[in-house]
Amino acid sequence: MPRQLWHRLLLCCALLILALPAPSWAARERKVLVLYSLGADSASAWQRLIHKGLSAELADKNLTSALGIFEERFDAVRVGDEQAQAGMEQYLRTKYAHIQFDAIITENYVAARFLSERPGLFRGVPRHYLNHGRLNWQPPDGIAYQVQADFGRTIGIIPQVAPDVRHVVVIGDSTERIQESVNGVRQVAGNYARQMSFEYWDQLSYAEIFRQAALLRPGSAIFLLPTYHDSTGARRRPVDIARQLAATTQVPIFTNWEAIVVPGVVGGYVVSAERIGRAIAKILMQQPPDIAGIPGYLFDYGAVQRFHLQNIPPTAQWVNRPQSVFEQYLWQILAGATLIVLEGILISALIVALRSRRQTLCALHDERNQLEARVLQRTLELMVANTKLEQLATTDPLTGIGNRRRMTEQINKELERSRRFKHPLSLLMVDIDHFKNVNDIYGHEAGDRAIVAVARALAGGMRNIDMASRFGGEEFVLLMPETDVDVASGAAERLRCDVAALRIEGDNGEQIALTVSIGVAASLPEGPPDSASSLISRADKALYQAKHEGRDRVVSA
Repeated sequence: MPRQLWHRLLLCCALLILALPAPSWAARERKVLVLYSLGADSASAWQRLIHKGLSAELADKNLTSALGIFEERFDAVRVGDEQAQAGMEQYLRTKYAHIQFDAIITENYVAARFLSERPGLFRGVPRHYLNHGRLNWQPPDGIAYQVQADFGRTIGIIPQVAPDVRHVVVIGDSTERIQESVNGVRQVAGNYARQMSFEYWDQLSYAEIFRQAALLRPGSAIFLLPTYHDSTGARRRPVDIARQLAATTQVPIFTNWEAIVVPGVVGGYVVSAERIGRAIAKILMQQPPDIAGIPGYLFDYGAVQRFHLQNIPPTAQWVNRPQSVFEQYLWQILAGATLIVLEGILISALIVALRSRRQTLCALHDERNQLEARVLQRTLELMVANTKLEQLATTDPLTGIGNRRRMTEQINKELERSRRFKHPLSLLMVDIDHFKNVNDIYGHEAGDRAIVAVARALAGGMRNIDMASRFGGEEFVLLMPETDVDVASGAAERLRCDVAALRIEGDNGEQIALTVSIGVAASLPEGPPDSASSLISRADKALYQAKHEGRDRVVSA
């Protein structure tokens, strides 16, 4: 072919490619607002998995840079549904007043309810309600994508993999949303009446749940729903409840929620948060999401081995499964094998002329591998040492709770957050009464046991967002974010009673009774700004007054 004709053909192909229409999403940056219900990734295991799936799907399609994604989070896990929505409307209107969105996506029930109840917010923007948590609900102003719980499969997997189970305990809470799930279990339970009996723990406190779970024996199983609070109103993250149950009970724990499948929890037929994240990515790209494919079988490898479960579905996904050396280093092995083959071919072709060079290269290759191995080993040793040093620097070695340094850092953080969000902050200074007498009369080992017992009572009697630390000797400091002085004083009185009920065994078998004096101080957002030292000083003065008035009491500053 003549050279000029060839050049003309290439020019025509280039012009034809440039004339092709660009994809719709590439015409301009598509701006989408995504509202999450359960808070930041650090506060919610469910939210962390959603973000993982969303990022993976966008990365697979190489579209991350083609989308303008704006994300806002309701902190429902930490502060509750209603509190999380307070002030959010005005915040969104102000922040995004000059942005024209192409779509709004909500994930889970808090964000869905918030947006559906405000039709005037971002009027005219298409709305997508994903996993909205409301049965038989169709929004008048958008598209609903509800992940339906299949309790037939969720409960049916229990006798399939654990045929010896004859008694199932269903754990939930009294909220309307979780009660819908409890009723779903009740409807399915009748199909298994001859195989298993069902018991429902949806009106108990956390302490009662853990105590009764510890008494369950082989032949029983737990089905754990995502539970956010107990009968007393105390709030905890579902993943924390799952971890404590796994450490407490001796029976398998099943669930229908991916974020609860932590080491020790068997799993089952679950709703996958990671696949919900991928569904959000599909909606972002204006593609239909696969809602039916979101639930699936998911099992924890260690729990399955511990309880000798069988008949696991072949389509099940495994988590926490130890990898073989081949699986873990597959690409390294393939790369190494390929390199060896290529080097072998090259060496075979040049063996006569380059024998000495080949030996030198092999020696250098071995030396490099040894050097990399030594560097990796030293790096791992340094990481382990740094982790241990950080733990030693912020943890009290006797009680296992935080020390003075960690508490001081946390007080400064919470004071800053209190000023930003206009929340009250309370601090309790606790001192064991007549502790010197315990050491002098019963010995220092008994004194150490007393300190450990009081630390456990204080830490165990607090909320998930609170923090306890040993400030020194027999003195403790408790930090209670988002708590005014009246609530903190009530909590202090309850802790004082808990400690008064303790009995410590002395070295000679004596029963030692303990009491504590507690000083309470609060930092109010409308008051003068506090520092960590001023807040501690006021609580210390209140503690001194409690001791001066006779000890075994609570005094508020």
